[in-house]
Amino acid sequence: MTKLYVANTTKQVLNFTYRALESRTNQLRQISIKPGEQKIVVDGTTDEISAIIQHHEAYGLIDSTKIDQAQQFIGTCYSIDKPVAASIIEKGIRDNDDLLDRGAHQRRQAALAAHDESQRNADNGYRGDLEFSAEQAKDQHGQDVDGALKETVSTEKGNKKK
Repeated sequence: MTKLYVANTTKQVLNFTYRALESRTNQLRQISIKPGEQKIVVDGTTDEISAIIQHHEAYGLIDSTKIDQAQQFIGTCYSIDKPVAASIIEKGIRDNDDLLDRGAHQRRQAALAAHDESQRNADNGYRGDLEFSAEQAKDQHGQDVDGALKETVSTEKGNKKK
């Protein structure tokens, strides 16, 4: 028998759902995996494990040995017959944080640029020099946030379009 380990590299509880190949009842099986945790999802045949991996790859499941090459968000990774190394899970979580932070920054910049452009095109006397600040120092419970967001995005003052 072969073991399939699945690790959760998100900050949310993962409900890993699969259907066993040889199940007489054809029922779904679900395993809850906490953030930063891993579990043995199945101890079965190579065919069973391959079917589960193939199904979940479409939803972002990645081989833990390829996590260094990934340039996208990694929600889950797997290893066969041995646990996913703790350093790989930590790297996945850290890389996800960086990726999400960069993406959020780019979306804030794009939103400000779009707003600036719409104001420039409106005949309202606007001449540019728009600034947007975002700050999060506390969470919803009033606790300090690690790596709190404090950012100012601005546009350059320019000539009004005619």
